[in-house]
Amino acid sequence: MARRIIDFFSPSRGKKVIVMLEEHLQLTMDAVTNLCQMVEASANSIEDSERIYKSISRLEMEADNLRREMVLELTESEMFPEEREDLMELVRAVDWIADWSKEAGRILMIIPLDKVPKELRQSVSDMCKANTQCVRVLIESIQALLRNPKKVIELVNEVELFEEDIDDLYEISRQHIAELEFPGFTTGALILLNEFINALETISDWSENTADIVRAVAIRR
Repeated sequence: MARRIIDFFSPSRGKKVIVMLEEHLQLTMDAVTNLCQMVEASANSIEDSERIYKSISRLEMEADNLRREMVLELTESEMFPEEREDLMELVRAVDWIADWSKEAGRILMIIPLDKVPKELRQSVSDMCKANTQCVRVLIESIQALLRNPKKVIELVNEVELFEEDIDDLYEISRQHIAELEFPGFTTGALILLNEFINALETISDWSENTADIVRAVAIRR
């Protein structure tokens, strides 16, 4: 990927930034994947859930630090201004995916997901799995920027389809909250449960936002 995007954003310029972008994408993918694992673990093992959350928190911190380094590197690079702006906008959008993965994990550490009705647990699990697939396709679209613009469009369109599926699951989850019984849940816990579902949906929103940036870059180039 690095060689292709380096060429895409002009040969011999910004090589270090592209390598950092590679690392940032992997950190983000790992954070989303770990969140999915945390959802599965939270219904069975508090210890595993805590361990996975620490991993998500570390990945988000590393991604955030890397983003700052990339922005600094971009300001000092010899890239054309439009290339610099494209990469800055892209990495900032991707970074929000990692941020919201951590936020979802933070909330999940508080709410007793093991006491949530099975119907809602299933829709939450489905949202996490769809988010993982959505982010994976998003990363593929970034990797395809130079290879084939038509392929990029196909991939970002697929990201939008995943986002729409997640929107449907989001509505199902909210309906479950409104209609199902939650014995043992305080009002505060129910509010946090709703915020957790919002965080999962926001991950897909930022995936779509990032896909829009990728599409715009592909069309311009």
